[in-house]
Amino acid sequence: MASIPGVELEHCRELALIPGSVFEFTSRFLPKGEFEPLLAKYALKQTVSSIPKGSTDDSVKWAKLKWWSEELLADPAAPARHPVLRALWSSGARASLDNSLLLRLVSDALAQVDLAPVSDEDAMFERLAEPGGTDIQLELSLQGAEIDPQRLKLLGAATGLFSLISSFAVNHQPETAGLPLSLLAKFNVSVPELEDGAHTAELAQIIEQLAALSLAWFEEGGSGLAINPHASAAAHLQLRWAMEQRRLIEIRRDAAGFLARGKRYGPADAWFAWRFLRKLK
Repeated sequence: MASIPGVELEHCRELALIPGSVFEFTSRFLPKGEFEPLLAKYALKQTVSSIPKGSTDDSVKWAKLKWWSEELLADPAAPARHPVLRALWSSGARASLDNSLLLRLVSDALAQVDLAPVSDEDAMFERLAEPGGTDIQLELSLQGAEIDPQRLKLLGAATGLFSLISSFAVNHQPETAGLPLSLLAKFNVSVPELEDGAHTAELAQIIEQLAALSLAWFEEGGSGLAINPHASAAAHLQLRWAMEQRRLIEIRRDAAGFLARGKRYGPADAWFAWRFLRKLK
């Protein structure tokens, strides 16, 4: 398999290997031949999905996403203007990714522009399931693997909620607008009040409940999970889910500590990951 050139490789590393992120940790356990295609995939996801979260006008966001929809379908022989696109081709990842799936990544991002608040946990599930499912399918496609649609929806929502919860870690930009209105009402707090930092106890209780909800979705989606053609085809993805659930258990146990200190993955997590991968073989 071809290798990603140095400039593109470093650009993808900056985008995908965010310090303290799950992929920054799990990528250390990837076989050599799987690292670059997945690195390019995660860099693409980060690039496209971050556009709706930017501070630019909606018209600029739409223009950027339109550009991406055109570039993703461009002739392979045409010079790609973005280093992530060049990395996708040179790593071999692009050949495994269907056009319709790549366009779903863009349409998911378009749906995130100028969102109205979600009413309750059920509405949040529906909002998170689509982009979360697209992300999972992108990774499964690199391995030629698949899971059934209902489990994909549950796991997509679960991992999407983990991402929302993680945004509240120290030094991250909290996605307060993604919190369900029903939970805010339950604790008699508003988004502006949470953003002012004056209601940390209420925020900790909200995060604790969301962590429990994400774990429930993970349990339902992963119960009896069958990944075709075989489980080890998606070993990295399963490790990622396991590490997300491991972190969610910690957050549910001490949400206030998570909000105050954050947490990096350490030696105990590495030992857990090594044992988890051994069991998949």
